Amino acid sequence: MKPWFYATSGQQNGPVSQEELVRLIGTGTVKPTDLVWCEGMPNWTPAGEVAELAPPPPVPRTAPSPPAPPVPGQGPSNPYQAPSPLSWEPPRELASGEEIVPGSEPLVIGDCIRRAFDLTKRHFWPLLGACAICFAISMGFSVFSGVLVEATAHAADSQDVGKAVEGVLNLVGQVLDIFFSLGLTRIGLNIVSGRPFSVGMLLGQGNKLLTAVVASLLYYLIVLVGLVLLIVPGIYLALRLGQFENGIVDKDLGIIDSLKYSARITQGNVGNLFLLGLVCFLIVLAGLLALVVGVCFAGPLVFLANLVAYRWLIHGRAVLNDGYTA
Repeated sequence: MKPWFYATSGQQNGPVSQEELVRLIGTGTVKPTDLVWCEGMPNWTPAGEVAELAPPPPVPRTAPSPPAPPVPGQGPSNPYQAPSPLSWEPPRELASGEEIVPGSEPLVIGDCIRRAFDLTKRHFWPLLGACAICFAISMGFSVFSGVLVEATAHAADSQDVGKAVEGVLNLVGQVLDIFFSLGLTRIGLNIVSGRPFSVGMLLGQGNKLLTAVVASLLYYLIVLVGLVLLIVPGIYLALRLGQFENGIVDKDLGIIDSLKYSARITQGNVGNLFLLGLVCFLIVLAGLLALVVGVCFAGPLVFLANLVAYRWLIHGRAVLNDGYTA
């Protein structure tokens, strides 16, 4: 089934299934004059002009059928007789790209870790190479910044000048880290989603850098306010909004929309996300105790475990299947 996109109030939304879009039109969320599009359509078209999205005709009312006559040999029906069991229907499978109701499938930490472990074994060397490149660039820039700050302070014979240069370089370093984090996230999402990937994708998310930088500033500001308010609200907000970067990379969302999207998909799973973070911390700690070799595996494992959890929040247990694509 082809995914559909729609635009309301100048904002593009989707993808959604055809059934979901018909429902949105029926409830008035999407008006007949709002534009819609799916693959195969030459242009965006008003929803009211697309025959596929027309609501089904109303079912005509029929007169109730008369009660069935009693079966010969049987007495009148027993009012105290137990009702017959209701028929059971299996749960409907999601269409490609369709999202589950937030919180309808609780996150299972063990399954996320096992799936991440399996994916890490399959793609260990490319993953390690991508992580090593990010780490090397970050460390190299840090060393370069330290040398430049010392040289500037010595040349100007002023510690104030050195601190000013250090502040600017720290900001540049943060932006550089976000840039490579976006690329690494793209690689990880492709691995989890069963799509092809390459280390070169590290450099492919530059068009989302400004959005990610501003969203990160807003995210940390919100979490900081929560921490000041008694720590627990800060942790809660960090877990509810922490999927914003994945939303930017995966859905190409804007600054506010990425935070709203994270808050929506994490409904009902905040406690599970906290426990997953705790388990990931213990895995990294165990990797540190096993020296460098352990960290080399624990790092990619924890990275993929969090992305498996992100996909679970959107598509449920389907993320555990080898045939899963998104």
